[in-house]
Amino acid sequence: MTWFINWLSNPYYFNPSIKFKLRISFFHGAFIFLFLYIFRPFYLSQIEVIIIEYTLGIGIIAFLGTFFVLYIPALIFKDYFNEDNWTIGKNILLMAIGVTSIGIVLWYFGEIYKKPYNLIKISLLEFLFYTFLVSLIPLTFFIFINEKKIRERREKKVCNIKTIKRAKEISSFKKIAKKISINSENEKETITFHIENLVYITSQGNYASFFLKSEKGLKEKILRVTLTKIATELKEYSNMIRCHKSYIINTNYIDDISGNARGYLLKSDFIPIDIPVSRKFSKKSLQSLLQ
Repeated sequence: MTWFINWLSNPYYFNPSIKFKLRISFFHGAFIFLFLYIFRPFYLSQIEVIIIEYTLGIGIIAFLGTFFVLYIPALIFKDYFNEDNWTIGKNILLMAIGVTSIGIVLWYFGEIYKKPYNLIKISLLEFLFYTFLVSLIPLTFFIFINEKKIRERREKKVCNIKTIKRAKEISSFKKIAKKISINSENEKETITFHIENLVYITSQGNYASFFLKSEKGLKEKILRVTLTKIATELKEYSNMIRCHKSYIINTNYIDDISGNARGYLLKSDFIPIDIPVSRKFSKKSLQSLLQ
């Protein structure tokens, strides 16, 4: 059971693009229409006269319902649908809620035709079971293909970046003999350091952790200050990049970069963790990380 819970907690890419949501919605609706019209499973063989009208109506409702589920909740619950926090479990839950909601609407849609055409009446639960059977095929296929496509595209981009701009050895990095100070929000506390010793910064609530290079490895200093203010203070240093909403990194210490369907990760021999890169990061900015 533990491995299953861990698997559900794994990161998963939630594509925020409206174009993607329209595409998967259209694919879902078109598949259901064609599948029902061609194979006519369940009770559909009884309604030869209105088969096109009935199955097309189901396909259109599936299309509109899928787009609604993918688009509207993400607008309302922005924090829940945050790309960086999206997981396999959340994606499965969204699919289950979406298919159930569409199934309920389709069941009421089918009731319109049952009495006039003397069709077999089936329970809502049975109809939902049929809906899941039909929807599972296109949704699983499309999600798998999309995940694979995005992963391959990012892996290819990473390969190109490495080819053009090989990571340099840390010993060959330029030194900026500059000592700077960052004040806290209330201006009562200050952190002072040499800019070339700053490896990366990460935010922890209202506090920021500065990780500085020292003879014994990384030394952490904490200050009550926002990452936005720090980024403003460091904007004159081109090697200080805010690559993520929670991270600022010194590009001089980046050794490698990897990418998959869920995003890019920056790697360094000095940093014990992989630093995530925001999906909003431009290709040009991403290439500059390995200068």
